[in-house]
Parts: sequence; C-alpha cells; structure tokens
Amino acid sequence: MALNAGKQRQRTGRDGIGIVEIMFAMALLLTVMTAALLFLDQIMSRFQTARDHYVAITVCQGRIERARAIPYSDLPLMAEDKQLVDDFGNPAPDGRFRRTTTVDVDMPSEGMTTMLVKTEICVCSRWGWRKRYHPLNRGPYVCRFEEENREQAQFMFTNLRGD
Repeated sequence: MALNAGKQRQRTGRDGIGIVEIMFAMALLLTVMTAALLFLDQIMSRFQTARDHYVAITVCQGRIERARAIPYSDLPLMAEDKQLVDDFGNPAPDGRFRRTTTVDVDMPSEGMTTMLVKTEICVCSRWGWRKRYHPLNRGPYVCRFEEENREQAQFMFTNLRGD
C-alpha cells in the first residue's frame, strides 16, 4: 500500500504560468514589435528620401538635356516658375516635385546663356509610406515644399551656330 494514500498533495503555487507572467510577456512582445515597426518606418523613410533626391537631380538634368535640343534663340522659352512635375519631369497637378527654371541671357558674358534648374521635393517623401497619399491636405503631415529640401543643376550655353 502506498504511503501517501488518502493524503492530498500540497500545492506550492508554482505549477503552470500565472497571469502576471503572461501580462509581462505580452508587454515585452508589444514593446519589441513597436520598436521594430518604428525602425522599419525609419528605414523606409530614409530609402524614399534618397530615391527622391536622385529623382530630383534627374529631373534637373532632364530639363537641361531638353534645352540642349532646342535652338539657342528659344532658350528663354524654357523658363518656368514653380511647376509641379511628376517623377519623370512631366507637368502634373499633383506632382511631388516643384521645378523652377531660370534662364539668364548674356550672362555671365555676351553670347552666353546660363540656365539654372531647381527641383524642390515635397516633405511627404520624408514620411515613407505616407507619400502614397500625396497630396496630404490636413492633419499634422500636410504636404509642402521647403527651400532646404531641393536639388539644383546649372548649365551654360553658347551660341556657336549663330542662329
């Protein structure tokens, strides 16, 4: 016959997982997941910003290349002020880039023309995935163009053909 027959086993309170341990594990998991999502959002934002600066300088270079294909006398027609453009440099009413082209004839000397192209990037690009909702019109993330968030390119033309 067993020695502990008829006796109930005493509970020590250490069997299984308690509610406190579960709550602690859930809080720890939630903290780790939140940090991971914020980290991924920052990475997406940095990649998007780098891409947008590359696109902005490409838009500037594309404008200058287009000007090289037109007659010298028509260069002043390339001037534009705060034209909204898309990722390819085409005019678009909801473009994320704003291009300004300045054409100075006979600058810096007679017979030379200086063309300066500035492309500003909308600040919604800094917010990673939020750029999908461009243009943002209300809330804390309103789309706007800032002077320090831009790229520019400059080129000088000479009239060698005499046209």
